[in-house]
Amino acid sequence: MGLDVSSSTIGWAFLDCDEENIKFVKCGFFKPSKKGSILERLKQTQDAIQLILEKYKPDEIGIEEITKFMPKLSSANTIIALAVFNRSVGLVCLDYLKRSPEMFSVMAMRHGLKLTSKFPPKEDMPKLVEKHLGITFPYEYKKSGKIKTEVYDMADACIVATYYAYKLYNKLETIKKARKNNED
Repeated sequence: MGLDVSSSTIGWAFLDCDEENIKFVKCGFFKPSKKGSILERLKQTQDAIQLILEKYKPDEIGIEEITKFMPKLSSANTIIALAVFNRSVGLVCLDYLKRSPEMFSVMAMRHGLKLTSKFPPKEDMPKLVEKHLGITFPYEYKKSGKIKTEVYDMADACIVATYYAYKLYNKLETIKKARKNNED
C-alpha cells in the first residue's frame, strides 16, 4: 500500500507484488473532513484509513514523508497540518502492521523511478505510473473535462507503492540501468 497524506486529500494505492511481478490493484482518494475540531478531523481520518486497511489487508505500507519546506508554497500552518495528518495516518498504519510503515521522501522516489535524467514534476506522475505498472491510469475528470487535482494524489500514492515494491525486491538498480541505457 502506498499513501500520499495531506490535510486536504489522501491518496491511496494498492499493488500485488512478488519477486517477479508488480501488478496494479486499485487506487483512490478521500478528502478529510473540514468540519469539527482538529482532533475530530484526525479521528475521522484515522477511521477512514482503518476501513481501507481492513478492506485491502496490505502486508506492507509506504507513506510519502512530509516535506518540511516548500518554497513559495509553505507556511508554518501548512507544514504543521501536513505533519499532524501524516503522523496520525502513520500511527494507524503502525497499529495495523504492528511495526512502523516505511517513509519515503519525494526526492528519493522521483529520482528512483524517473525514466530519464530529467526530474519528473508532479503533473507527470500519472504517466510515470503508467510506464512502470503497464496500466492506463484511472484519471478522474471534473464536469468541465479538466483532470481532478486529486488524480495527482492518487498518482503519488501509486508512486509510493511502486517505489516501495521495487525497493523490497531490489529492483531500483534495474531502473537505474534502464535509464542509463535510454540515455546512451
